[in-house]
Amino acid sequence: MAILSKCQTVPVSCKDYVHPWSESCVWASSTLLLPCLKESFRIYVTAYSVAMLLRGKVPNGKELAYTFLGIVRSCIFLTSHGVGYSGMACFLRRVLGRYNFYTASFLPSFLSSILSILIERPSRRVLLSLYVTNVASETLFRMAVSRKLIKPVQYGEVFVFSASSAFLLYIYRNHGLPKDPVYSLLKFLVGPYEEFGYTPSESLAEPPNHLRPETKKKIGTAQLKWIQFLNWFQTQVYLVKCGISHPSCPHPYSCSYYVLEGACRKFFYGYLTQLCIKLLMNSTKIVKSPSLALRIPFWPETFRLAAMFSAFCGIFRYISCWGRETCDKDLTTTAIPAGFVAGLSFCLYRDNSIALYFMWKLLQITYGLGVEKGYCIELPYAPVFFHAFSTAILFHTAIMEPKNLRLSYWNFLQAMSGGKIGEMSRDAFDAYGLESSKQLSDLLARVKAKK
Repeated sequence: MAILSKCQTVPVSCKDYVHPWSESCVWASSTLLLPCLKESFRIYVTAYSVAMLLRGKVPNGKELAYTFLGIVRSCIFLTSHGVGYSGMACFLRRVLGRYNFYTASFLPSFLSSILSILIERPSRRVLLSLYVTNVASETLFRMAVSRKLIKPVQYGEVFVFSASSAFLLYIYRNHGLPKDPVYSLLKFLVGPYEEFGYTPSESLAEPPNHLRPETKKKIGTAQLKWIQFLNWFQTQVYLVKCGISHPSCPHPYSCSYYVLEGACRKFFYGYLTQLCIKLLMNSTKIVKSPSLALRIPFWPETFRLAAMFSAFCGIFRYISCWGRETCDKDLTTTAIPAGFVAGLSFCLYRDNSIALYFMWKLLQITYGLGVEKGYCIELPYAPVFFHAFSTAILFHTAIMEPKNLRLSYWNFLQAMSGGKIGEMSRDAFDAYGLESSKQLSDLLARVKAKK
């Protein structure tokens, strides 16, 4: 029979619940140090290295030293998270005497998260807070669905992405966006011409030159045909560039070229990105079966991101140009319907994490604009609170109802703890009616089956 009050305590010691593999609380926490350091080092070396590569320049000694110190600081932050959670769970047990539904995982995670996030650089706290809030919001949704409080809406993530994209692109056109990942992604998808404050600077290039008679005699027939084809193709592109565009359009060349060039270019980049990801994710299989590398480029899944990028860019640009021609002027509000319809292309590459990221990013940017204009009160420690609160939800879910946790996040917790979070006993908490121990067994079996 389930305990009705979540505040009612259960008779379980920290040794039986938190660290059944060790008698000592201190030793149990110290055993988490090595796996936490190992996983955090792997994560942050990769993250900081990718960030350096995206800058497109060779770092100097000062930048390398700054990056190294950033990696060390971030590793300490993440390691203190894992070790601190275990230590705080034992500490609260000694102070309060027993565990209840909230003090078993939520409260120790909340307290350790606050202490840990203060170690990280202030400039990274917003990004970390946004990430865990993203995962926590999805987790809360799954918890509500499992309790039958709400019913999932088919293609709901597409609507969330479309609505978020619409208003983010409106802000992009009307105010500009802060220099962060979502700004870079939107600029990549729709181009710099739609950005707030853009000034045209490009001019139409000259048409391609044709081969002279004496040049034709010096090259072979196959090479001549290829050069003639390239000249013909460049001529057709030039003719498309010379087409019609509305005077209020910010882009160079014609509207037809603007739409077609964007759609084709984004398809190429999307396909190349997805292909690299697929090859990297299947690298171990490719080593065993090299012929797989020849099949991956033709998988339907390899084209999904390319199709989404291409459709998003083409639709947004087409509706934006159509709106300028229809209204006979450039209205920033056109970005809302253009962004929403373009966002429907997300059905080609559906992902809950991306949709929620755009939603939370919209809320963050809107709040920032509200503070800037004096409509909202600035909360300086809001990222710290949201990070701690969201992390507490995730750790609480990992203990009480792990089936509702995103599988990738569960694997992350397992890697950070060296598999110890899967060894923590949930038997005493079955009294709350969530079948926590059974959920853990089912989750571990599911993870094992996927390997």
